Amino acid sequence: MMPAPAPVRTDILLIGGGHAHVEVLRRFGMEPVPGVKLTLATRDLATPYSGMLPGLVAGHYSHAEAHIDLAPLAAFAGARLIHGAVTGLDLDRNEALIDGRPALGFDAVSLDIGSTPATEGVGGAEHALPVKPVDRFLERWAHLEDRAARTNGTFRLVTVGAGAGGVELTLALHRRLAARGVAADRLHFTVVSDRDVILPAHGRAARRRIEAALRRSGIERRTGVRVAAVEPAGAVMETGETLAADAVVLATPAAPAAWVAASGLAVDENGFVRVDGNLRSRSHDRVFAAGDIAAFSERALPKSGVFAVRQGPVLAENLRRLATGGRPLLRYRPQRRTLALISTGGGDAVASRGPFAAAGGWAWRWKDRIDRRWMERYRDLPAMSEAEEMRCGGCGAKLAAGILARVLAKLEVAPRADVVVGLGDDAAVVRPPPGRVAVRTADQFRAFIDDPYLFGRIAANHALGDLYAMGAEPQTALALATLPPAPEDKLERDLEALMRGALEVLNTAGCTLVGGHTAEGVELSLGFALDGHGEADRLTGKAGLQEGDRLLLVKPLGTGAVLAAHMAGLCQGGWLEAALAAMQQSNREAGRVLRAYGAVAVTDVTGFGLAGHLAEMLRASGRAAVLRPDRLPVLPGARELIARGVRSTLHPANEAAAAAFDPEACPVLFDPQTAGGLLAGVAGDRAEACLDALAAAGYAQAAAVGEVLSGPPGELTLWMDSAVQRPGCGTTRR
Repeated sequence: MMPAPAPVRTDILLIGGGHAHVEVLRRFGMEPVPGVKLTLATRDLATPYSGMLPGLVAGHYSHAEAHIDLAPLAAFAGARLIHGAVTGLDLDRNEALIDGRPALGFDAVSLDIGSTPATEGVGGAEHALPVKPVDRFLERWAHLEDRAARTNGTFRLVTVGAGAGGVELTLALHRRLAARGVAADRLHFTVVSDRDVILPAHGRAARRRIEAALRRSGIERRTGVRVAAVEPAGAVMETGETLAADAVVLATPAAPAAWVAASGLAVDENGFVRVDGNLRSRSHDRVFAAGDIAAFSERALPKSGVFAVRQGPVLAENLRRLATGGRPLLRYRPQRRTLALISTGGGDAVASRGPFAAAGGWAWRWKDRIDRRWMERYRDLPAMSEAEEMRCGGCGAKLAAGILARVLAKLEVAPRADVVVGLGDDAAVVRPPPGRVAVRTADQFRAFIDDPYLFGRIAANHALGDLYAMGAEPQTALALATLPPAPEDKLERDLEALMRGALEVLNTAGCTLVGGHTAEGVELSLGFALDGHGEADRLTGKAGLQEGDRLLLVKPLGTGAVLAAHMAGLCQGGWLEAALAAMQQSNREAGRVLRAYGAVAVTDVTGFGLAGHLAEMLRASGRAAVLRPDRLPVLPGARELIARGVRSTLHPANEAAAAAFDPEACPVLFDPQTAGGLLAGVAGDRAEACLDALAAAGYAQAAAVGEVLSGPPGELTLWMDSAVQRPGCGTTRR
């Protein structure tokens, strides 16, 4: 017997990274529940804080200051992070649907996906610029902003919707362009509302102050008229009048995602999820909703982030109580009146509560303090805790036969004519192709992300790298999978997701899964024993580098540091996304290109880092080399993390094994890679053409990183800023 994490008894799926769900993650991280597993499925890895969006647009905040990075927050909570947009719910099977990947199972699910501006009754809405999703709005606005700053003509903007959000955003956009040097007489902004007043949810005192701010900025108001359509040239009113515009911003009332109502949940007349006083669905007692997507049945609530923020603690506690049982759910009691702090674009804001309002710089400073303090809750995270229990080892840890049978029945394994006996027997029987030699390899590692589908894809891609480096054609695979203890249905779901991800890669490679072994263990791991074949005289190995060869590296370095940071909860979402994309890129086409340009010495850069694998090639070839650290392709964030001391546990051993020079001169050389790129020597006169062919094949970051020299076998020299650092010689000028 050995200690192991508590088996998962309850899967809670959080759909969306809204203001309530970030609090759920924080609270579960502070006080985990043994046997409860959180999964966060989100379209975006960084969730914007709505209260800071106008300040972000106006230039008061950076992107990082106004967004919560969900990757470290999910890691802190011990939550599985699924980067993908949910497109539907199957409430009969308790599954969430995501395009392009297996469904996500759950025992309880919570929705906090926000809303988008309503377009019903507005023709040609595709020509408009919706405020949400925020990331898409910011991306499209950046292009408009550049165009306005480059031209000398008038820039016209129409905002449809005159609630607090629409007015705040319009004032912020006006300030943004002014800060870019666009003269006030070149800006023509108009706010349009089908209501008789702007800010209809606020009192007259607040409206007067906001109207004064609009007048000071020269922004016109059109009230009591509806926009019927949007055209490339502007907004068409229901009266037939057209307001010319370079951009039409939609800040209309909120609308839900269409799939919500289609899922069978009880919804209100607008399609929002009806929830009771516990934030639980009125139709499905294991479904919760919060934020804009929720329609609170006890009384109508404005679609405002302030309510989602207050719902977070109640939602977290109710999900905890549902999972553990025995205690009644808490009631969410929304405040009757809220204090609104509405920014006016500059360093001022309007404070509005009921009929009362006041304005000034103090209100902006107050708002800024409140917003920054709230954001700090999700950055300064306390230490995590862990629960343990006992599980069996040996063959008693094998997964049940029924699980295997059901999963295998669902998988689509690519057939091969040379597989005589495949899945289902004690061993596979494979007929080798005549005249070719067998090439065999194996690889296995523990999971670095809590997403079995994505981990399966990367593990298979990593294992195939050895065959591609040798120039062999993959033939068959045996899978070796270890899954953490859980009830049968959860083990089955995770095993299916793991193998579906792996099979997508194996099938694409023409590699048939012919068997394997599964077991329970402390943590998720996956490996493969692979068979391939090739022509003996055309296989590429580590030997064969020639003086004058250029050293070409196909993919960027840095996965070790990024994954170490992610497991420690220190990795930005964008950094993780780039690393995962790189690890899923196959080396198959790269190998073909390299051999087409005469490469005879090829290896894949994996656990021993670039320095370690290159040293092996140099010793096998009896050659030396010079490297150009400034030309190394490196993943976003990797250099910064390594400089901060965030390094893989294998990093120091790599330094010790290949420390021919000061390891701090270029530490990324010792970073262990997962599913890293191929490294090859290509004759100098063919290297540039080879790089062009690699780029055309999809390896945009492929680079020439050094050159092969004559010299002591294995000697590696760094060329750094017109200086050369030689092993044992310090740094000399060249």
